[in-house]
Amino acid sequence: MLKTAVADQKRRIVIPGATPGEVYAVRELASGHLELSLMMPASPKRRRRSAVVKALDFDALTPRTNWESLRQLTREL
Repeated sequence: MLKTAVADQKRRIVIPGATPGEVYAVRELASGHLELSLMMPASPKRRRRSAVVKALDFDALTPRTNWESLRQLTREL
């Protein structure tokens, strides 16, 4: 049985059986013939809470120098 799908105004087509977040590579084989290949993205490494806290302590979001020192470093002489 042949399944059909209709593109919407934004040229999107719903793929039966696809789940949210899946990535497909689209290749045009010939005029009007497309091939979809499911790409397997690398899963991101999960960090433990202690590693995140350590990274935030090491890489502070605010400068560790005072304002005057920072001003001197960023001005041309």
